[in-house]
Amino acid sequence: MHIILLAAAAATIAPPGWLYPQAMGVEGPALGGPISVPGSRITVDAAVLHDRAQAVNWFPQDQPPPPTRVLKAKTGEFACAYCHMPNGTGHPQNISISGLPVDYVIAQFSAFRSGLRKAAQPGYIPNGSMTRVAGQVGEAEVAELAAYYSRLPYRSLIRVREAAMVPKVRAVGLVWERAPGPPEPIAGRIVELMDKPEDSIRHNPRGRSTAFVPPGSIARGRKIAAELGCMACHAEQLGGWGPGRSPSYIVRQLLAIRNRARTDAGAEMMQPIADQLSLDDMVAVAAWMGAGAKP
Repeated sequence: MHIILLAAAAATIAPPGWLYPQAMGVEGPALGGPISVPGSRITVDAAVLHDRAQAVNWFPQDQPPPPTRVLKAKTGEFACAYCHMPNGTGHPQNISISGLPVDYVIAQFSAFRSGLRKAAQPGYIPNGSMTRVAGQVGEAEVAELAAYYSRLPYRSLIRVREAAMVPKVRAVGLVWERAPGPPEPIAGRIVELMDKPEDSIRHNPRGRSTAFVPPGSIARGRKIAAELGCMACHAEQLGGWGPGRSPSYIVRQLLAIRNRARTDAGAEMMQPIADQLSLDDMVAVAAWMGAGAKP
């Protein structure tokens, strides 16, 4: 393991637009009438899917009965599963939280609540939403939620694919969707999108996504991670957090840590690592991590 501690913070990196899809005025596929998802016996009115205070438990057999807040919150607040799903898998715009250590989840609530955990991109809605949620949930409820999600096994629904040319995309809400037009060069980006666009708006916890990454990035990320000793912490201290999870999310956090938008205790441990990484390095490490972090 070769970790180099730097005396001062490295120069910040400008947050790239491709990492933060955000177009709340752009509408996705129109939904109307009774709605369901493949494999589920449950149907709901389309209006339910737009109510952030409740979440549909499409597959109640996939996980044990959750705490109340997972599926239902007060009017104007967020139900946890509205973003993170009842099984904790999340979608590309947020984190997969199943299987995370209880203490880690509780610490992140505290970091959001105290303002120590921000996004590198000011005004990024998912981060702001979590900050509001953290201020609405009491300590006992946080502990209950952390215990619930920590007991759920993580099952990756993300495929990482190296490609020189990628689909043209447009931002719809907080995710990328395929747009009309020919493929375009990946140009150092991660292009992560749901395989079926309707899975995003329907909050399908079984919905799969693909993260397109630059050619050669997985092998390059493996080399960088080995040099920095990444898995010494991510396997031993964080319960394996990272492998199989969203590459876009991983880069967003590395960037927030390097730019000191995140200054919570967990982020401080990562600062000497993030300070050594360029944006291309972050993309490579995230590609390797998202692909399963195979040695």
